[in-house]
Amino acid sequence: MARNKYPEETRKKILAVARDLFYEKGYDNTTIQDIIDGLGGLTKGVIYHHFKSKNDILEQVIETLGVPDEQGNWYENWQGETGLEKIRLQLLKSLQTFERYAILYSAEVLLKSPRMIGEAYLSSLNEGAGYLQVYIDEGIADGSIVTEFPKELSEFVCLTMDVWFGLNIVRYSREELENKMRFLQHIFQSIQVPIIDETILNAAFNLYDYIQSRR
Repeated sequence: MARNKYPEETRKKILAVARDLFYEKGYDNTTIQDIIDGLGGLTKGVIYHHFKSKNDILEQVIETLGVPDEQGNWYENWQGETGLEKIRLQLLKSLQTFERYAILYSAEVLLKSPRMIGEAYLSSLNEGAGYLQVYIDEGIADGSIVTEFPKELSEFVCLTMDVWFGLNIVRYSREELENKMRFLQHIFQSIQVPIIDETILNAAFNLYDYIQSRR
């Protein structure tokens, strides 16, 4: 009866158990039965009451391990003195959420799925780019970013970091990753939008090394 009376607590418990299992065993090696066993008496029906599938659980776990502000907002109240600095600092925070990426990259089957790649592409264009443009516009206003194409720049940043880098990092060798990141750094510098500095590069390389150490 308790699980019906406190549905949000039940949902949080499922996510907590799943998060630990995904991190320890990897998404591909974790079954729904493993999650049930870790819940201490809850049934499969309870899980499917809250989540459509194991993939749905993964998506919610990844979301809870993001870098929202104190109010739980992903794209509001970024810290920094300028628009450019706010984007850099938020990108740095994202690259330092090792547990989030470890769980995401353990889902190798999903990372190869055309559906997931397509959804990531659309999410970057339809959601992420719109929010990012707020800070690019701020950077244009304060002089830290120089561009006549804020919308296109927002889309380019999101697509390169979320899809070209984010979804494919585990497929690259260390040398390939370094070349791609330094190429991106060169592109952004050449258009007077130096989003990727040495701190960002080192964070990306550290994330790569961490992910590879768990494989």
